[in-house]
Amino acid sequence: MGASVNEESFRLADEHLARAKEIAGRHCRRSGCRACHGRGWTGTAQDNTIVLCHKCVSAEAAFADWKEYVGGIPALREHYKELFEQPAPEGAAQEARP
Repeated sequence: MGASVNEESFRLADEHLARAKEIAGRHCRRSGCRACHGRGWTGTAQDNTIVLCHKCVSAEAAFADWKEYVGGIPALREHYKELFEQPAPEGAAQEARP
């Protein structure tokens, strides 16, 4: 079961879901967390992605690992392409004034 690029019908394949859970668990800071019970995630969304624990997971570190994982899988890289887009420089949005 592969990941589809179509936004409307995207569902993360179980093999990638397992990897996401592993990444979340690696970044869980508290084994006795009442929200996630030490798993690092609190549930799954309709698209078969996990919901990171907001109390004990370093979301920034988990997303960095997820981005690294996704980068090697073309279908996922296409779906999560916004992770790979560079933000515009702050001055680029403003017009140059004489």
